[in-house]
Amino acid sequence: MVISKFRKKKGLGVIMSDKIYVVGHKSPDTDSVCSAIALAKLKELMGETNVVPCSAGKLNKETEYVLNFYGVAIPEVLESVEAKQKLILVDHNEYGQAVAGADQATLVQIVDHHKVGGFQTAEPLYVRIEPVGSTCTIVAQCFKEKGFTPDKAIAGILLAAILSDTVIFKSPTCTELDKTVAAELAAIAGVEPMAWGIGMFQASSSLADRSNQSMIEEDLKAFTMGPHKVGVGQVSLMGLAGFEDVRASLTAAIEAHRVAQEMRYLCLMITDILTDATELIVTGDNPEEVAKAFGKELVKGSVDLPGVLSRKKQVVPQMTTYFSA
Repeated sequence: MVISKFRKKKGLGVIMSDKIYVVGHKSPDTDSVCSAIALAKLKELMGETNVVPCSAGKLNKETEYVLNFYGVAIPEVLESVEAKQKLILVDHNEYGQAVAGADQATLVQIVDHHKVGGFQTAEPLYVRIEPVGSTCTIVAQCFKEKGFTPDKAIAGILLAAILSDTVIFKSPTCTELDKTVAAELAAIAGVEPMAWGIGMFQASSSLADRSNQSMIEEDLKAFTMGPHKVGVGQVSLMGLAGFEDVRASLTAAIEAHRVAQEMRYLCLMITDILTDATELIVTGDNPEEVAKAFGKELVKGSVDLPGVLSRKKQVVPQMTTYFSA
């Protein structure tokens, strides 16, 4: 198991077997990090003091902004686990997206809002997967069901994750439950959801201080589509100012990352929140095949997808169906 410098600062020393680490997917986003923090807090309120929230990698700019805004400590970085280590997975359930060694760990719980990815376990476990827009919606419901009210900071980060994953309620993954829970959390956090969501995206969506590699890795997930290993990442922006200036270098960096990760295709969704549209940059041996999955043509190495905001609902299913045929 590899723990970041935060472990050393806290003086945790040698990992104890009774610890339960709650962690989201690799290339962590706001939902995966905030759901881990909030679920660990709920466990603490329930008397389970051995649950430690972690991040499966470096935080992206948005998540850092959210945690700093509410004064929430940055979680430890968990890159790999030893066999039999107890784990709670949030915001994912596929080993390909999990920390290294997760397939040999002891899974005790999964809380997620994605399709089931074919995981296997040696023992029974608690699994809660719901078709909602954010894992944090489910975690917020868990607080209510257990008779607890999250404090202002936890309510704030739960709300931020819901707004992030649902693109301020505009994503087709958004449900009425997401909106209801968000309103309840906003009342606790003392913010107006729409204004807070717009401010959050504005603070974290500029291209100015983002490297190509950070854009590729900040929200990248790997999938098995038919016989192919395929990566799909996403970058959300408030307008595409400056994008053409970095298009060529970004595409080259995506291709280099694809080769290094031995993927058949690697795609990056450049999502414009202002216009509710995505430009899907595609790299691979035959990128035209990805365009065909959407009934489109490849233009300048990308596919224009108006009205597309959700990777989970509007990109991955179409590609999976096409490559599995």
